[in-house]
Amino acid sequence: MAGPGPGSVPLVRLAVPGDCVAVLPAGGGEAPAGGRGVGVLLRRGNLFGHLTVEQNVVLAGRLAARRAPEKAPENAAVLLELAGLAGRGDAYPGTLSALEGARAGVAVALAGVPDVLFADEPAGELDRLAALELMDLLCAVARRGTAVVVATRDPDIAAAAHRIVRVA
Repeated sequence: MAGPGPGSVPLVRLAVPGDCVAVLPAGGGEAPAGGRGVGVLLRRGNLFGHLTVEQNVVLAGRLAARRAPEKAPENAAVLLELAGLAGRGDAYPGTLSALEGARAGVAVALAGVPDVLFADEPAGELDRLAALELMDLLCAVARRGTAVVVATRDPDIAAAAHRIVRVA
């Protein structure tokens, strides 16, 4: 495992659809910006606090459809169920647990139908069990065909990935 310094973002090309890759970065660097075919999951889940969880997912899907109309986002209810939040779509982000917020962030990121999902220290604010549950979800996303790249300094989180890339 590497120490502080830039390095994880250039390793994006190591991600392939259906693969969950953990990058143990040499440092902070900047989080990758979302773009066409790219979903980004940040620690706080990419949620607008004044919208319900379902409204956040719907908004992300609509914005993605404007950028790439050929990609139709899945129904918000389907994404919330995949993320383990069935029945929580009417909740506001401020009422969610840390793990639920992270799960909602995954649903929002997937609403854009990304080819690659980048997760920058997604479990940084979660306890150990919740962090491993989030990694299980990210690996399930990878099994559905989306490449998942997780930048982390936590070897337990990295161990949940299909492949680990260490950056010196």
